[in-house]
Amino acid sequence: MAKPLRIGIIGCGAIAQLSHIPYTMDDEQFALVALADLSAPLLKAVADRYGISEAYTDYHELLARDDIEAVIISHNGSHYATVMAALEAGKHIFVEKPLAWNLREIEEIVEQVKHSDQIVQVGYHKLYDPAFPYAKEHLQKMRDLGFVRITVLHPTNELGLSPHRIRRGNGVIIEGHVDPGSWEHQITMQRQAFAGGDLAPLVDEALGADKDNPQLRLVYGHLMISLIHQIYMMYGFLGEPERVVNAESWRGGMSIHILVQYPGDLRCSMDWH
Repeated sequence: MAKPLRIGIIGCGAIAQLSHIPYTMDDEQFALVALADLSAPLLKAVADRYGISEAYTDYHELLARDDIEAVIISHNGSHYATVMAALEAGKHIFVEKPLAWNLREIEEIVEQVKHSDQIVQVGYHKLYDPAFPYAKEHLQKMRDLGFVRITVLHPTNELGLSPHRIRRGNGVIIEGHVDPGSWEHQITMQRQAFAGGDLAPLVDEALGADKDNPQLRLVYGHLMISLIHQIYMMYGFLGEPERVVNAESWRGGMSIHILVQYPGDLRCSMDWH
């Protein structure tokens, strides 16, 4: 049997706790060597839970280790800087979506990968779900398919994560019902999370002349974080879309509708709420 691939995980939030840490520890093909996260309380809580002794609040220290062959990048925000640093350090990379936060960042990563021997994979997991090939097979058997409808009813993160005892940034476990607050509070918090702080100039760059539209900024965040799963899944089912027929948003950016045309005069309606 081949030696296990020695990996480090950068970003110890929900997806790392739900998937990457437990699954890599359970699979003999991998050896989880170290963790990194900016939040010291979260890092300690997660490292203690899984018995991982090597933990860093500066991911560059993890990347400097010669015994780590590959990294999983799963922190919040744009992954551009971390991916570029990992490539420079000679690590293979599995990176959560979104790979980056605008087209320029993506193009610069692609150019760097061209001059590297490293493997970089973006974690659009829907195409690897066992249900995907089953659904694709049945779609291909359908005669004269003309319309597909996708509806996403997205709960608050706290509601979705509460059954799993996820450690948050302060190391405290999410459990039980968490009041999401008023509608206005939810919109404000999501705009800050998806289009504020360090992400603000990247969203400005992506939206250009529309950068001052607060509703569109939130829609862009939901597209990058959530609806991209459905868009990519339809790419796997039907191939490249030909055009966007219509797109609209309402409720401050908390509801989105897109109508897309695919080859064969097929339309797909995607709704996110």
